Amino acid sequence: MLMLASHPGLRWLGVGVVAGNASLPVALANTLRICHHYRLKVPVFAGCDRPLFAPMETAERVLGAQGMRTTGMPLPDLQVAAEGLDAATALGNALRNSPEPVTVLAIGPLTNIARTLQAEPALVERIHELVLMGGSTERGNHTPAAEFNIYVDPEAADVVFNQAGLKRRMFGLNVCRQVLLERAHVQEVQRWPGERAMCLAGYLDAYQRIRHPDGRVPMPLYDPVTSAWLLRPELFTFQSARVDIELQGRFTRGMTVCDLRIGQSALPNTEIAMTADGPRVVDAVLQAVRQSF
Repeated sequence: MLMLASHPGLRWLGVGVVAGNASLPVALANTLRICHHYRLKVPVFAGCDRPLFAPMETAERVLGAQGMRTTGMPLPDLQVAAEGLDAATALGNALRNSPEPVTVLAIGPLTNIARTLQAEPALVERIHELVLMGGSTERGNHTPAAEFNIYVDPEAADVVFNQAGLKRRMFGLNVCRQVLLERAHVQEVQRWPGERAMCLAGYLDAYQRIRHPDGRVPMPLYDPVTSAWLLRPELFTFQSARVDIELQGRFTRGMTVCDLRIGQSALPNTEIAMTADGPRVVDAVLQAVRQSF
């Protein structure tokens, strides 16, 4: 998704990194390496290195110790530092100083955003919309009930989903599972010319093989779906819902409890993506990435 930062239709104010798929130092190093290798001119800020209250949980058992696997050329190592401010402070500054309300994209645990809103709740008025990849209207992935990003820091998610005045748009597992990366898509990227495309192809190949080592089983796209909506909103449909975060359940902690009975027993607080034109979304993502090279 980071490679869409250079898309001419989007103006990025910054990237805040949070512990999640991997520890904060690893996630931050990955982000800086991606930005440097793909020549992305966007400031990067180190955020929270742990959840608000919960013990740290990562996805390293699936994604490897580096939070990303590759079957090809790895991103080059480099010594580049993040910006001096922490991500929560930087987000607050960006909201405060922007001449117009800002769309905030969240593709990891919501810890940084919760910290910003806890420190200065009035900044919610400067957020046009929070667009997040996380949660689900159905089954989870990290546990039977919970999606990973929400499970890692459900207390932060609870802060965000209960913040009055915040417009939320949720892309959960239910819609991401309609957007499938297939072997043919990987092979398409492998045919792109240039060293940067070759590097991307290795990571994409390893990602697509997560479900089956020979790639025969399609793999859902997750994080890029939020950016795809920014670029091609007509490819998605939404439904208003009341979303609450389960904090206590022995088997359901981190679950997004989605009440779709609006007008009967619930007042909406979130627009949930319900359907996606999967093949066209994948094509839009790949086209946008290639244009960014």
